[in-house]
Amino acid sequence: MNMGLASAMQPRSKAGFDVFAMLGARDGFAIDFTQSRMIVNDAANAANTFDGDPQAKLTTYGADAWQVDGGKGLNLSAARDFAIAMSTAAFPYDPTALHIYAKFTLNAADSVDQRYLFMVDNVGNDRFAMYTTSGAGFRLVTGDGVSADTEVSTHALVPDTPYRMFFGADAHGRTWVDEGGIQTNDQLHQVAAATPLHVGLGGYPDQVLRVLDGHLAEIVVICGDVIPARRLTLQPLAPYYAAEGDSHTFNVSFGMGEGEFYPSLVGAASGVTERNFGSSGQSSAKMLADVGSLFVEDIPGIASIYAGSNDTITQIAATPAPSVSGFSVVNADKLAVGGWVLVNGESRKIAALVGLDLVLELPLSAVPVAGDDLAIDTFTNITQWIQAVKAAGVERVAVIGSHYLNFASGGDTVDVEQSLRASVRQTQKAAALAEGVTYVDTYDYMRTLVLSGAVAQGDWAIWHQGATNTHLTAAGEQVLADAISAVMF
Repeated sequence: MNMGLASAMQPRSKAGFDVFAMLGARDGFAIDFTQSRMIVNDAANAANTFDGDPQAKLTTYGADAWQVDGGKGLNLSAARDFAIAMSTAAFPYDPTALHIYAKFTLNAADSVDQRYLFMVDNVGNDRFAMYTTSGAGFRLVTGDGVSADTEVSTHALVPDTPYRMFFGADAHGRTWVDEGGIQTNDQLHQVAAATPLHVGLGGYPDQVLRVLDGHLAEIVVICGDVIPARRLTLQPLAPYYAAEGDSHTFNVSFGMGEGEFYPSLVGAASGVTERNFGSSGQSSAKMLADVGSLFVEDIPGIASIYAGSNDTITQIAATPAPSVSGFSVVNADKLAVGGWVLVNGESRKIAALVGLDLVLELPLSAVPVAGDDLAIDTFTNITQWIQAVKAAGVERVAVIGSHYLNFASGGDTVDVEQSLRASVRQTQKAAALAEGVTYVDTYDYMRTLVLSGAVAQGDWAIWHQGATNTHLTAAGEQVLADAISAVMF
């Protein structure tokens, strides 16, 4: 779901949470029956992409009509001859990575027959199902078509009461959470790999006698992995924060644990799951090259990049003879395939890098000569990184500006920025503005603390690991977290 900057930057409260935010850019579909709206995402098949009335995409069974009742949702009463299903060809169905969220009400606390909330086939043994049966609460079943594993919820049901459930299985294991808390969180139970023609929503795809017997208000079907930390609440895909950066984001050099760095502090203060992708020595070129790693486990809703400190300049070597398309460099430690560099004012993307030899994706307008500078293009790398995370479905993005260097000499002051850091900050801010994302001005935030007298100018020991060391103490990282939280949450 695309959102403008102003709305995207607003924190999402529980009251404002919706199924379309849960789906985000993930493969699968989400339906809010009370709004008569459905979204289908399928990265591999654009023809399946959809945003509209769910009646246009769902298969219905039975003689009775489609009926939505007030704020309750779609009427799936057992007294009606009506059921719905979704064709697996209409979305990117994946039985080995399948997660379901649903909000519903029941007509009765108990029933004399099985009542299904969600159903994937029933050949041999249930492959993936959620249902209630007489004398018991809801059951979660996963099976490989040969045998089935079953758990029963401990949560008692009350008629005409809204309930929510989240359940699923993938390579991370199997999880089931309902209003009674965590019912299941264990190792993977194999789910059948075969693909049925339909999945049943609120019942069997072709048997109307075992429908939910209630109302289905919302449902989300996610086909892909969901990391365990995000599956253990009934808003399992609420904001997830991914922080990319260099050693100021994470390092092991000064005895600090990961929980003392700003990503963890931001997550703890804001109540969001976080992942720290910081790594010592990372340049903006390497961060751009590694941007895909942010999405291996899950799609974050929030992401930040703190880049530029390691964007050094090297020189073009004399041998082999440089050309407009490639050359050797004196030092390639901060370069990466996919990263952008500057040569005599021209920005180019690195297409290949072997040792000290690199090839450009597009040729330069003139042949460089030995000794010419090759600089990492901080601006382009950050803007390209922002574009990449937006394309992956990240709704809120921030560029973190270089923090205040509170040295006794040679650093920043409340009146004058250290020249190198000032240049980096200008580039970071320009990239954020160019892409319409938030710029976190940590220099100004920390400068205000110095101006207020909370921290003395030049008292490096409070924020820094050494008298001229840019790396931060736990107290310094906390200030970064405060600055980020102030504008991001």
